[in-house]
Amino acid sequence: MPEPPEAELISLSDEEQGVTVRILRAENFSGGGQDDTLHAEITVSSGFVNGRANLYLNSYDLDSWTAVLDTVESGCAATWLESGRSPRITISPATISESGCMEVSVHDVTASQIHVTVPIAAPSDWIERHRALLAVVTSRFPLTPDPL
Repeated sequence: MPEPPEAELISLSDEEQGVTVRILRAENFSGGGQDDTLHAEITVSSGFVNGRANLYLNSYDLDSWTAVLDTVESGCAATWLESGRSPRITISPATISESGCMEVSVHDVTASQIHVTVPIAAPSDWIERHRALLAVVTSRFPLTPDPL
């Protein structure tokens, strides 16, 4: 069966800079009959810094992304992927950031130890758009539930 095309889970950008998480492919790490992991890539782009980091996501990570969106929607900052096994992403809404824009921080805790914060003038509907992106990813790349 052909591999489904790539899909974006996170696409936060403005005219100057951005942060994306692109799903590259589904994989089967457990040896069971169904895919249980998504191989993905975080990309940070700006006129000042550009970088990429690989990561692997499971069904728990996708569920926790929903919780992050809920937290940021309530006006609080939230961090995604805090386990230490992959780079983590923190989103601070514009209402509480020093820059007056949404701030997205990526901390590559597993490799380079580099931490980058990117201010982004995000559209007002970005949370709804990201819920839709998540729905596309979970539909296109069904994973076995996390056993924990």
